[in-house]
Amino acid sequence: MPLLERDLAPPVAGHLESLGYRVFAEVDIAGRWADLVGVGPDIVAVELKLWAWREALRQATAYQLAADRAYVALPLPRAQEAHRARFAFEREGIGLLAVDTAGKVRTVIPAEPSPRRVPSLTDGLRKVLEAVQARAETVAGLVGYQ
Repeated sequence: MPLLERDLAPPVAGHLESLGYRVFAEVDIAGRWADLVGVGPDIVAVELKLWAWREALRQATAYQLAADRAYVALPLPRAQEAHRARFAFEREGIGLLAVDTAGKVRTVIPAEPSPRRVPSLTDGLRKVLEAVQARAETVAGLVGYQ
């Protein structure tokens, strides 16, 4: 069965959670939809792609407006191809994550602190995601999930 973009989400979300982030899917950042956003001491946005790393790089660059760091996550073979153009990632400060067939996530290029971050957008994003988390916890408590 061919790999789908959504198949990358669970291992990448698990990777972020292992680093202490609360993970949210499909988050609006300045009019663009980040596939995953991790909220912890900082905010990390991730764009998942199967093939089109250049497009993902452009999208991740836009996420830097509100995220402290941004990544592109690709299947391992595509990440190896993208790594050959690592200067493009390094120039923008975008990190690169590789997901292997076993679902293990590796940081190929670490993300740099965003040079484009607008603090008011970061604060607004954090408030929205904290409100979503609080509502989810309230609903979970009402229906008996803990």
